Amino acid sequence: MHLFRCVCLLACIAAAGARAEETRLLFPPASPPAAMVDVVDLRDAAPELRLAATTLQGVINAGDEASLFLLLSQSDLFWRDRMLERGHLRGVRTLTADEFFTSRAAAFDRVYVYDPALPATINIGTMLASLRRGIVTTAELAPRLAPGKPVEDLRGWWKCAAEAYEWAFAELWPKMNPRVLACLYPDPKMSGLRDYLVRQRVFTFWITDKEKDATAAERERVLAEKVMAAAPPNVPVLGFWYSGPDSGINEYDGVGLAGEYGKITVVSDWVSNCSLLSGVKVDFAPLAKAQRARSETPPPDLDPARVYIAFNVVESGDAPSYLETRQTEVWADPKRGSVPIGWGLGLCAAELMPPVVEYYLQSATSNDRLFAAISGAGYTHPFRNFMARTPNPDAAWKDYLHVTAGLMDRLDFAELGLYTDSWKPHDRAAREPVLRRFAEEIPQAALLMPGMGRDDELTAANATYPLGGTRDTMVSHILTRWPTDYAALTKEKQIDWLVKEIQENTPPERPAFLQAMALSWAYGPSDIAEVARQLGHDYVPVSLPQYAALWRKARK
Repeated sequence: MHLFRCVCLLACIAAAGARAEETRLLFPPASPPAAMVDVVDLRDAAPELRLAATTLQGVINAGDEASLFLLLSQSDLFWRDRMLERGHLRGVRTLTADEFFTSRAAAFDRVYVYDPALPATINIGTMLASLRRGIVTTAELAPRLAPGKPVEDLRGWWKCAAEAYEWAFAELWPKMNPRVLACLYPDPKMSGLRDYLVRQRVFTFWITDKEKDATAAERERVLAEKVMAAAPPNVPVLGFWYSGPDSGINEYDGVGLAGEYGKITVVSDWVSNCSLLSGVKVDFAPLAKAQRARSETPPPDLDPARVYIAFNVVESGDAPSYLETRQTEVWADPKRGSVPIGWGLGLCAAELMPPVVEYYLQSATSNDRLFAAISGAGYTHPFRNFMARTPNPDAAWKDYLHVTAGLMDRLDFAELGLYTDSWKPHDRAAREPVLRRFAEEIPQAALLMPGMGRDDELTAANATYPLGGTRDTMVSHILTRWPTDYAALTKEKQIDWLVKEIQENTPPERPAFLQAMALSWAYGPSDIAEVARQLGHDYVPVSLPQYAALWRKARK
């Protein structure tokens, strides 16, 4: 009997280990919300005060329970109310900034004063605060916020940013969490992510724009590469690669460089409260199953004289920053649901901010089809030397696809967007090995959607095809672009531009099939509905699963 029990126990342990491996997390675990959470309104506060508050928030929420939520923008009000409605927050207590710092004085031990002449010290101070229960602020604010606390003044410690980051790598890296990194512009105005950086002990760097200072950019890049090489593959990089007046390394170079080291960009420079949001437990299974069922309505009868068009918001949804802020405004558009739209949603947000993903799953209509955004577990360029500088590229690739498959399974997504290479010439033969990696390792992905806008040499005739093999995964490239000067155009001209772009890329043969991109910053549901109206009776907007079913039927 004892032997039988031991065998059963070992089997249970092995099964639990297998399940843990199957559901490997991308981000480190976080503390659940406390029964009573303090809410502090800092929407009108000075940036330096917000910096102090967010770093203290990280210290506080690193305890057994997360007990602090900050209002840094209007969207934070939305999420506070949403979490109260869902029961994720059981009780809240509103405090002023002064009441907050006074009541939480015992939560932190010291103050780090950053050097305004060397903004990199904001990132250094954030790392120090994460290790030594500190907050980061200015010399002027320190006496008011932390009377009697030890002050460590970082002014004058280093001659340049690269020197500061090199010191941090030598002295702090061994104590930081190697499972997550951050590239964040050091500015007090960009403080919303810092609670998470402190809570999770995240090594944080920045790379200067080479047009601003080539020498500094090169030295800082070398340091960043050392950090990325030191961390294991398939680690997220929070923040973003450019921002503000110091545009940084730029998006294309940053995402590509990170990917070579097996690092996954998670656009989160403008998020807030992730130290609390990431600890909220959400049962996605019933919500995901219901959302998928709602959005899988039968396709219309195939009409050989029509053009079937799938409207997709491909980019931005991969960014937790976007999902937490602007997407809430887009989602409130009264026309949402009137036309089928595919919405890219970043898989990693399910771990970083579960209540946010819960909201979109729960409130999606039958005409809102959520799919995995570019390019899987996070924002990567899989066709550009992805994993090339990792110790074992094949193993790193396999792990990335494994994590992506697990997250797609968790959210019950069946379509996956993939970044190709910035509208460069389409080369199917060169890209097919990568497409097959995704198709073979991610059984959930019935449809692969390459492109963030139409690549050169792509037409409706060669943009959609089956990969063959046992799963016969379908590939359908995006066939429209967006106006590069969209911000300068009136709404009418933006709509007119997309209508013409669709018409010019529609082939004369019928039935025709077209995947169209609607740039998130230019086109909301009302605009897409107007585009569909102007296209007229010949064009039939369909959802992604309807598009795939109709294309396969027409092909037969």
